[in-house]
Amino acid sequence: MSEILGRGIGISSVKYDVIMTSQGMPSMTQKIWLNKKKMRTEAIMEGQTTKLIYLTDMDAKTMYMYMPAENMAMKMDFSNAPKPATESTEGVDKYKPVVVGTETIDRKVCIVYEYTAEEEKIKSWVWKDKGFPIRTEMTTAQGKIITEYKNIEFANIPDSMFELPAGVKITEMPTGVH
Repeated sequence: MSEILGRGIGISSVKYDVIMTSQGMPSMTQKIWLNKKKMRTEAIMEGQTTKLIYLTDMDAKTMYMYMPAENMAMKMDFSNAPKPATESTEGVDKYKPVVVGTETIDRKVCIVYEYTAEEEKIKSWVWKDKGFPIRTEMTTAQGKIITEYKNIEFANIPDSMFELPAGVKITEMPTGVH
């Protein structure tokens, strides 16, 4: 199992969509680009039209929330930076995951495993060939959260995808705001 999960860590450049759904909440779709230690996330909530773009540089420990409609960006607290899918399987071994089978999702053979982390029961489908998550179901006291990874492309992504456009007004995150 560690061998399969470890395959995702070696992925240096990938583009994918993440669709998150949870009971009683609008679904959220994110488009994510990852190139080595840089990540770009474009997010739009269902029923919303405002696009937010997050640019994260793990080496420089910087994260910006860019609002294209306002031509503004806010420097965010890096400790709140999301983990890319290539790292989402790291550390899972400490929860003693149990393989419960194999399934094929979107023509990808997946190893299905379950584990409990803190109070959450987690079931994950990990692409056997790539070690990349394809689907996760997390059951919490508030209900079930389903995360699906779609349109996965392993391709070189230009550095310009991870840079703020010229002329963007940058502000600092106010102290005490998360």
